[in-house]
Amino acid sequence: MTSQSAVPLDLVLATPDGAAVKLGEHLEQKFTVVQLVRYFGCLPCQEWLVDLNAVSGTLAEHGAGAIAIGGSADYQATYLREERGVKIPLLLDPEQAFRQHVEGAAKPLGWGMANPKGAAAYVGSLAKGFRPQKITRDTVRSPGVVILDQSGAVVWSYIGTRIGDYPPVPDVLAAVARLG
Repeated sequence: MTSQSAVPLDLVLATPDGAAVKLGEHLEQKFTVVQLVRYFGCLPCQEWLVDLNAVSGTLAEHGAGAIAIGGSADYQATYLREERGVKIPLLLDPEQAFRQHVEGAAKPLGWGMANPKGAAAYVGSLAKGFRPQKITRDTVRSPGVVILDQSGAVVWSYIGTRIGDYPPVPDVLAAVARLG
């Protein structure tokens, strides 16, 4: 899916340590894959993030980087870095300002929260060794993935309609290859 929206380069986000950073500081590559996590403790979000981190080298071969943005839970982002070995930048956006600039990303899941495939996604992540963490106020957010160019323009997007609704990582890699 493609979109014509754009995210301002001067949008201020935070690292898990509380340091303020501007989005543009993380758009160093021709393209950047951005995972929109519901919150960093969400099991399917954690699983997809670990998978995205695992293909960061392949993304780099295509001139792309990767980051993840969540609304809250700095301690959960720290856990992913320290206990799961995630190396890509994990950024916090408590006001959900990033989502406001991406078509469809700000809308809450609503009835999608009750979709049985969401429960199945949680069970699948549990079976792979991911463990639940404290639920935060951001549980109603849609999962999603966007690809930004260096100007902050959204050149590809996928906004999920239920918990754990992320595109297959190979589909994202293919989108980056097509864009490159």
